[in-house]
Amino acid sequence: MKRYPATIRERGFTLIELLIAVFIFAIVVSSVYGSYRATFNVVHGSESRLKIANSARIVLERLSEDLSSLVTGPGGLFGGEMLELSGNRGDSLSFVSSAHLVLSKTDTLTGQAFIQYQAELDEETGLLDLYRSDMALLPGVDTDSGKVQKHLLCRGLQEVRFTYLDRDGSESEDWPLKEVGLPSGGAAPGASPFPSLVYVELKFAESVESDSSSVFKTAVALP
Repeated sequence: MKRYPATIRERGFTLIELLIAVFIFAIVVSSVYGSYRATFNVVHGSESRLKIANSARIVLERLSEDLSSLVTGPGGLFGGEMLELSGNRGDSLSFVSSAHLVLSKTDTLTGQAFIQYQAELDEETGLLDLYRSDMALLPGVDTDSGKVQKHLLCRGLQEVRFTYLDRDGSESEDWPLKEVGLPSGGAAPGASPFPSLVYVELKFAESVESDSSSVFKTAVALP
């Protein structure tokens, strides 16, 4: 009697086994994606905070240098106004300083300048942009006809706040614009129309609706 070789039984995956394999694979992929997304958010957040910190450092250093070179003699000028832009503080600060920035070949190399820090509302983001205006004060030239150089310092501000400490130690949110005139016999010795200290506070936010913000502060003693 002729015998045939035993048939080799081939066994494949069942539907349940395939579903289990797909389920395990989905769990692995979800875990890897979750870790990747968390790492990406950390990196993105760190870069954003670093960018904000650099912007704040530039503004505070520039402002400190301008105020440190404040003209306190005849022709000196200083004033600060508390303003509100879209419900947030957007103060302005104006003064005469010798820290004039030369930004073009035709500009004057030395001399005094009328400097103004002013916040403006960004209609697209609803946040504030901070600008620095610099106008050289030349002898015999009317200030109204001077060339004002306006430059953007930073964006994404929720608040710009200036506070002033007078010579008696009292704080004020406003400082009326005052100019130093020629010395007179009736003036008190050592009297100054300027504050002794200016507090600066910059508050950054990612959006108008953002609950979190980054605050940077400094205090500049006036000469």
